[in-house]
Amino acid sequence: MIRPVSGMHAMGDRYLGRLDVADPLFDILRSGIFSDVKDPRFHVTATSSRSVFKYTEEQTRVALIGKFCRPSDPCQDKVNRILSEFENLQKIRSFGFDTFPYYVVKPIDKSEHLGLALIEEFIRGKDLDYYLRKAIYQREYSQLRDKLRILAYFLFVLHRKTESSVPVAIDEVARYFLRIIDKLIRQGILSEHERKSYLRLVEKWLMGGYLDQDRSVIVHGDATPTNFLFTERGDVVAIDLERSKTSDPVFDVSMVCGELKHAFMWRAGNPYAAEPYIRHFLKSYTRHFSDSRKAFREITQRNPFYMALTE
Repeated sequence: MIRPVSGMHAMGDRYLGRLDVADPLFDILRSGIFSDVKDPRFHVTATSSRSVFKYTEEQTRVALIGKFCRPSDPCQDKVNRILSEFENLQKIRSFGFDTFPYYVVKPIDKSEHLGLALIEEFIRGKDLDYYLRKAIYQREYSQLRDKLRILAYFLFVLHRKTESSVPVAIDEVARYFLRIIDKLIRQGILSEHERKSYLRLVEKWLMGGYLDQDRSVIVHGDATPTNFLFTERGDVVAIDLERSKTSDPVFDVSMVCGELKHAFMWRAGNPYAAEPYIRHFLKSYTRHFSDSRKAFREITQRNPFYMALTE
């Protein structure tokens, strides 16, 4: 069920006006989603992302999110990734994430020929980044620890429910690392000498036997602080799953750890201030395993490698 929102616009949205009835999206919304509403009117707001907009129907106050892409974009890998989010959401929800309190946002429609990659429900909540800011600037440490505990369990359940019998494909992990290195080279951030040093380090990790200890699971793939919402009822909601894939569960866990370190470095000038929260998050994740000490040891062995993908 799509829920009404309590206010017309979320904080930080920029109001753009009403959706023109001549816009092809108007027919999609009216006939496919709001067919029982007489003379619907849709108010449009821009979000922080240039390709994401919110549409709020005036009478029902039901809000939806529309995500767009350019099918003619020369970077077809990017286009295909964005267009795959609809199926990613459907797949993960089929594992039981279509009910609260551990929830994945519901996809509703798409129209690829219009460049509309996805229409999904709008969920009101505060993201993890909100609680990071509260902790760093207002010393609201307990709220951040509580949300990290809830997020850890969400990821544990996601990984446990989607675990396969197939080992982690470390060759794909290595290729992903190399793509990041090549991107940093193109941006002028790494030198050729540094590239060679990183390649040697990657080879050591691949030969060390740490990265092939686990079976592959479905990972969120972009576990950043803005991609997890916490509702007033205590639910956790995952959004933006266009990068979801099968990989090592530590891929998600380490991304959260890396984002915590980055947030404290960026906002407080001290990346080491994140260490208590990183440890708390790792302990909260591993405590659900039958042998929590063994899980903590194995995950923290791989954590530096996967954190490097984020940092």
